[in-house]
Amino acid sequence: MKELDLLDRRIMYELDTNARTPASEIAKKLKKSKETINFRINRLIDGRYIRYFYTVYNTSKLGWYHHKVYVKFKNITPEKEKELFEYLLAQPFLSYLASVEGYYDCIFLVMARDSQDMVNFLHPFVSKFGDYIQQKDLVIFLTTHRLNNRFLYPGERADYCYQVPLGHYKLDETDQKILAILSDNARFPLTQIAKKLKLDPKTVKYRMKKLEKDNIILGYVSAPDFNKLGLQFVQINMTFKDPTITQSVIEYFNSTNGCLFAIELLGKYDLLVELHVKNNDELRSIVDGFRKKFVTQVNDYDVHTINKEYTMVWGPFSEKR
Repeated sequence: MKELDLLDRRIMYELDTNARTPASEIAKKLKKSKETINFRINRLIDGRYIRYFYTVYNTSKLGWYHHKVYVKFKNITPEKEKELFEYLLAQPFLSYLASVEGYYDCIFLVMARDSQDMVNFLHPFVSKFGDYIQQKDLVIFLTTHRLNNRFLYPGERADYCYQVPLGHYKLDETDQKILAILSDNARFPLTQIAKKLKLDPKTVKYRMKKLEKDNIILGYVSAPDFNKLGLQFVQINMTFKDPTITQSVIEYFNSTNGCLFAIELLGKYDLLVELHVKNNDELRSIVDGFRKKFVTQVNDYDVHTINKEYTMVWGPFSEKR
């Protein structure tokens, strides 16, 4: 693995703060030439340090809940596990799927408008694979905090946050097409979006600005390759004696510079945080700090290592990747 220098990390941080920032603006801010910044960005992309750029959406305002399902297997062969994963990947509105190491073996996210959507998703799944499921637990996302990649560069903090109240924001066909393009290509040039959709660039710019103003588009960020960066991907699920400590816990994990997502939950757990750490020693230090600070206010917590991510979908209008 090529060791990234400070300029590489700073560029990755700036692109995570706003993936649509032109190279010329980054160059001006970092006091480098535009050519140097463009060269570095292309090298980071070509080297797969940055997998892609995506857009953070307020899915709640669009009328969608995220439900997270934790599954513990029993008596399952590798062949049947592969079949189970392939089944899930083929289902509509699956937005995330990963194998994990810890108490559970599999986690997945489903976008749903109501409980009937979840019934329609889960009942066939359990009917087909129930013999291999020892336990399943369900939580609903209440408030999602997408923090920024401060493990790359300890700059200012960002928090793209959207909350539980469901909205009924109406997207027309043009809005949906724009959002679908931006979903996992947030840096796609405005002129190219216009060309692809056969629209005037001014129309596309107006639509994007309106979606930003209406808090449908919350931010444009990056998806680094954490393995390439030498980072472990860990999730910590917590239950609290008093849920009013939630914001203090989020602030603690944000202060470690290793936390990317913090999600307030309804169900078995109260809070989920996603950490990216260099090694087990760093993880232990963060967890020990958490225990020391909140030992009397936490009922329980568990730690999972993400082994493999199979798919990730950022909106109901975007394609699985």
